[in-house]
Amino acid sequence: MRIKKYEASDMQEAIKMIKQDFGQDAIILHSRTIQKGGMLGLFAKEKVEVMAGIDINIVESDKKKKPFIPKISKVNASEKFTNSMPPVVETAYSPRLIEKTPEMSPLTTSLEKKLTYLSKEMEDLKETLNIIVKKVANSPHPMISPKLIMYYKSLEHIGIGEDIIINILQEVESNFKGQEIEDSKRVIAYIKQKVINMLGNVAPIDLETDRSKRIVALIGPTGVGKTTTIAKMAANFSLIQKKNVALITIDTFRIAAIEQLRNYANIIGIPMEVVFNLDDFSAALRKFKSADLILIDTAGRSPKNNEQILELKKFLKNVYIDTYLVLSNTARHNDIFDTVKRYSVLGGNKVIFTKLDETASNGVIVDVIKKYNKELSYITNGQNVPDDFEVAYPKRISNIIFSDVLAYTGE
Repeated sequence: MRIKKYEASDMQEAIKMIKQDFGQDAIILHSRTIQKGGMLGLFAKEKVEVMAGIDINIVESDKKKKPFIPKISKVNASEKFTNSMPPVVETAYSPRLIEKTPEMSPLTTSLEKKLTYLSKEMEDLKETLNIIVKKVANSPHPMISPKLIMYYKSLEHIGIGEDIIINILQEVESNFKGQEIEDSKRVIAYIKQKVINMLGNVAPIDLETDRSKRIVALIGPTGVGKTTTIAKMAANFSLIQKKNVALITIDTFRIAAIEQLRNYANIIGIPMEVVFNLDDFSAALRKFKSADLILIDTAGRSPKNNEQILELKKFLKNVYIDTYLVLSNTARHNDIFDTVKRYSVLGGNKVIFTKLDETASNGVIVDVIKKYNKELSYITNGQNVPDDFEVAYPKRISNIIFSDVLAYTGE
């Protein structure tokens, strides 16, 4: 069998090319849709790739066939003059001739086999097309205008979830008419505002109006930067806002963490207590009852270790302790979502995001706030104490996220 691969803009063009090379006897062996051209996966054109072939034996047998000579049926002389109808011409394809000539039965059998084979191929092709249609139907791309694919890829690149992207871009499509959708600056500005709205209100520590929330505990897995964050928070409230701040650490698993926090406390000039059990913890809270703000550093717990998280809950069951979940934007998004779900048993809905300067996937913030009904609190975007610590205002977060979008799209 001779086989050849074809690329065409659509299936009709591919079939035309196949017929030119192989004729009507060609068989389609495989077909699929491919993306060609474009830059960085953008603006690629959709093409059809088809594998076709032909049985060489059929081609060779066709070459050896004798020239076709029509057969004229015998007529009597009387019929010749009395019948005005022209002579009957019987061709090799006449059903009556096939029935009368046993020597043609192999050709009939061959044609029947070919038709059966082609019928099966058509069924297989139909099944393949059905699979392709289902995949396309489940793809996010057909749900939005082709003109917005660039924004889809950009928002995906910065870490915003697929369902949120589609929701945003469908609103863009319904609100931008005609040539308006070609104005990338207006489209990006609209998307930024949508993100700001999704992020909702900010919930930082408010010592002026809510005195009952003056005891704050930072919780979260290992490696997210809790100790550095609590040092930045302490320096901000003590040195900049001139509040009376005290530190408590129940992270007795890591000596280095204790020493690190003690050094920060000495530099800032605030008291610190290390507690090993619930009695020590209660005593430390009583000791610092006159402080404007008590900050509690906790040990990092694996989100998959429910026993450790429940053990931590014993320390934080006091209704006056406000918990803030610390998440690192450098973690895998699925791990971040798993952490949010597992730490929910400790209560609280405020979130601090760290290490924004170390990743271009800060769009995960939108997913956490939108999907898990959390409140923005603070962000950290560097190692400097207390400078790289700020309130997570939605407009500020949107600007950080979309600085990566603009870099990606070249705007």
